[in-house]
Amino acid sequence: MLSTSSWLGIRACLRHCRAQVAVLVVALCAVWAPQAVAAYPERPVTVVVPWPAGGATDLATRRFSEALGKELGVAVVVENRPGATGMVGSSAVAKAAPDGYTLLLATAETHAINPYTYSKLPYDPARDFTPVAAFAVNPYALVARKDFPAENTRDLVETVRRQPGKFTYSSASLGSASQIVMEMFKNAEGLDILHVPYQGEAPAVAALMGGQVDLIVLPVGRAMTFRDSGKVKVYAVTLDQRFPGMADVPTFKEEGFDAIRIANWFALMVPHGTPADVLGKLESAVDTAVRNPDTAQGLEKLGLDVFTPMPQPRFADFVAQERKRWGAIIEQAGIRAKQ
Repeated sequence: MLSTSSWLGIRACLRHCRAQVAVLVVALCAVWAPQAVAAYPERPVTVVVPWPAGGATDLATRRFSEALGKELGVAVVVENRPGATGMVGSSAVAKAAPDGYTLLLATAETHAINPYTYSKLPYDPARDFTPVAAFAVNPYALVARKDFPAENTRDLVETVRRQPGKFTYSSASLGSASQIVMEMFKNAEGLDILHVPYQGEAPAVAALMGGQVDLIVLPVGRAMTFRDSGKVKVYAVTLDQRFPGMADVPTFKEEGFDAIRIANWFALMVPHGTPADVLGKLESAVDTAVRNPDTAQGLEKLGLDVFTPMPQPRFADFVAQERKRWGAIIEQAGIRAKQ
């Protein structure tokens, strides 16, 4: 049986050991913590694209992800999670761990249009995400059937004004970006054009080419493809400057319609709560990748323009302003999507 003095000796020894272990743990944390921060990313990063594979959004993200992966030093994997106008994929990312390994390919649809066209969203675009940076701009073009009786945008406006209610336009769906841009044009010029929504861009374009409708708003890349085949007329683009791949087509501003300047954008966002150091690394990698000339050329081939880099806080403000801008157009036109 141990004596009292022996127990006291053992207890003193244990206290000393615990103290030594505590000091060792603190020292190890001090050494490992900076290394953990510096190590991000240690494994592949996933970008969730909330749209089907093969579309412009998907192709642009895959092309940009290659450049982003080179800057991050790991593979950047694109995962398509389409459905409900981008809501399925956006909701999934909103619920993901805020560790920088799951990113969302966000667009004007997911973060500026859906909040106004749908009464309920499975995510909050302002509270559930932190914007990192945008990498591409997706401008639009005003397109008409090839035999439409107007030679330029001004002629088109005058033709429609002389015959209110006669002409129609198609869109990819009720509440789609193509509808909203056309409504912006209609409201700015006081035009009476009937909207005919379709279930997707392909049938909407087919209706235009078949003569069932007169006009449509398309992303510039799609407009280029159809114009080069001689199937449509392209009147103007919604950029401040002419698009390089279609340099003979003027901007709305050049045609005298200064208010018609709007475009979709492709951006990376992370779940709210992602550490600041991870945000910084992602922002830096996107900034470097965007400035690469090869990136610009690759995006241009898809009908996209490069988004001018801006600091992450300023980009967050840009997204908030875009939400207000698209929202004002939607509310003025009374657009509501079926849910």
